[in-house]
Amino acid sequence: MKLQIPREFKNLKDYLDWLFKKYNTPDFINSDPIKFAHRFKNPQDIEVAGFIASTLAMGNRKIILLSNEHLFDLIGDKPYEFILEFDPFWYEKALNNFVHFAYRNIEGKDLLVIFYLLKQALRKYGSLKNLFLKYYDEKQPTIKQALSGFVKEIFSFDPPPKFNGIPESVKGLIPDPEKNSACKRLNMFLRWMVRKDSVDLGLWEEVDKSKLIIPLDTHVSKISRALGLTQRKTDSWKTAEEITFNLKKFDPSDPVKYDFAIFGLGVELKEQN
Repeated sequence: MKLQIPREFKNLKDYLDWLFKKYNTPDFINSDPIKFAHRFKNPQDIEVAGFIASTLAMGNRKIILLSNEHLFDLIGDKPYEFILEFDPFWYEKALNNFVHFAYRNIEGKDLLVIFYLLKQALRKYGSLKNLFLKYYDEKQPTIKQALSGFVKEIFSFDPPPKFNGIPESVKGLIPDPEKNSACKRLNMFLRWMVRKDSVDLGLWEEVDKSKLIIPLDTHVSKISRALGLTQRKTDSWKTAEEITFNLKKFDPSDPVKYDFAIFGLGVELKEQN
């Protein structure tokens, strides 16, 4: 599939800039998992809520939002405190039931492990930002090295009692870019935390937004190929990098802002078919 740029636009940059303005509005928030991060005012609550909501951003969007609603009913109005005080034994039964009101590919035991690992990370570093900044080097061209260190550190902590190591299913939910995973959900979380506008929250001011990598989901992947932003046939970290580097030609300081444009166009075209 190849998309033609509408005649009223001189080039692809003009078209993407128009799409960005169209979709990057506060109206976007309520139909996206980012809305769960927007519920909170405390920065520590925001980043914990954002990490959890982005981790569950897999599959159908309506189910993603519904599953997060159920989970945040359990978490309550203080996510940071919930994680700091998380007792895997106390919540084991409640989280085991998660699979019945969410979806099959993320189970309660996966969340139990993630929450327990996050608890240890927050107790050691105080915030997820502090953990990420430990590995962040502004001299690096992208956040790949920092993200890989962030993931490895999370998995260096102990699994919950009764678990013999970290399940592979959990490692699939928090992938390492060094293994060439596109890391869609982690890159989306970083977009929320680093960029700042009417949608993204911009809490991590120490991180340069020009180093972010686009969250590569089905819509972004398909539309990017149709627009000639990548020649790669499979979705991977290298594919996400190639798309991002091509988007830098249009905005070197903020290439990932076009995530809104490409994703929004993908959703719109899908609804038309």
